[in-house]
Amino acid sequence: MKKGVTIKTEHMHNLHFCIVTASSPEEACDTVETEISEWGTENNWRTIGGCVSADNEVYSTYDKEKEWGNSRWCPKEGTTVEDINRQVVGWMKVDDYYKDNFTKCSEGKHKSPFDWYSAKKYCEDMFQIEMSKVRLEKEGREFDVLQDYYYDWELGECGVTHLDVSQLEDDDPTNKRYIVYVDMHT
Repeated sequence: MKKGVTIKTEHMHNLHFCIVTASSPEEACDTVETEISEWGTENNWRTIGGCVSADNEVYSTYDKEKEWGNSRWCPKEGTTVEDINRQVVGWMKVDDYYKDNFTKCSEGKHKSPFDWYSAKKYCEDMFQIEMSKVRLEKEGREFDVLQDYYYDWELGECGVTHLDVSQLEDDDPTNKRYIVYVDMHT
């Protein structure tokens, strides 16, 4: 596995990237925390793991002195925007387990409600994948986390959401775009 690239999910935790414009990495993380503060319940919560800037500056909130409260997903030193792009493109691959259960259900060979859940998940993933694929093919380019989205505002999924509300954030030439790591527990 390439340095700085993390896996998709682990034990009900997933990684969602939120893109913001801010004057510092700390402000970027705080902005995301504020913007998504209403999302979730006591059983659905999040931890901000840090961020990577458009010019590959890495900021991690990981604190080795803390026993609890660290994010499972923090950017590693040396992580680049290209690493993150490859990671998201990896999420856009069809899950064979879901696909097989979709086929079982389509053929009337399902054995449990979980087969139907997997079939539903396969359809949701295919919708997201195809929406991205059509948009990128139309524009003749590859996925770019700094301008594209995936599972937009679906914070309980591995995805990419842009939180810049207006162009005002871009007016200050010292501001940067940041990719903030959000560890979602769902």
